[in-house]
Amino acid sequence: MVTKNLKNLELELSVNRNITLKILVEENVSDSYVGWLNDYEVTKYTEQNYYKHTFDTVRNFVNQKYYSHNDLLFGIFFKGIHIGNIKLGPIKFEHMSADISYFIGEKNFWGKGIASLCVKSIVKFAVNELDMKKISAGYYENNIGSEKVLAKCGFSVEGICQSSVIFENKRINSIIVGYVP
Repeated sequence: MVTKNLKNLELELSVNRNITLKILVEENVSDSYVGWLNDYEVTKYTEQNYYKHTFDTVRNFVNQKYYSHNDLLFGIFFKGIHIGNIKLGPIKFEHMSADISYFIGEKNFWGKGIASLCVKSIVKFAVNELDMKKISAGYYENNIGSEKVLAKCGFSVEGICQSSVIFENKRINSIIVGYVP
């Protein structure tokens, strides 16, 4: 079984000349970051929409992931400015598989292809550096942005979970996708 020590890992991945992915640390928690998580437009397609976030809860989450043995929480930085996050995890080394999730918090960076570039970079890292053989993700059926990002990055629909989530007081499907190198 392949295992890696992910705890306290300090990683930086260059996506392109403007975008860098860096493991988040407590010092990266900012008013903007907390604000994204409390902004309905940013979180409406995520489970974060159901929580009220504070500086302390976000700092605790970042620390939890930093000290985790099976999660890597990266900040997405555009020219050094934190604009969103992407998480690889939980990573299941016993199965050589992992989940990914992501969001762009700064709305002026929406629709610019940044999420696709970051997902491609994380997938490449997971496959080439961690030897992952399967990467999974999920999204609400009406999240067309994530549908496009994941399809563009080579993910295929593996299942539809009928009426599995509530979105704006209506039951909708969630979609499970996977990537196999």
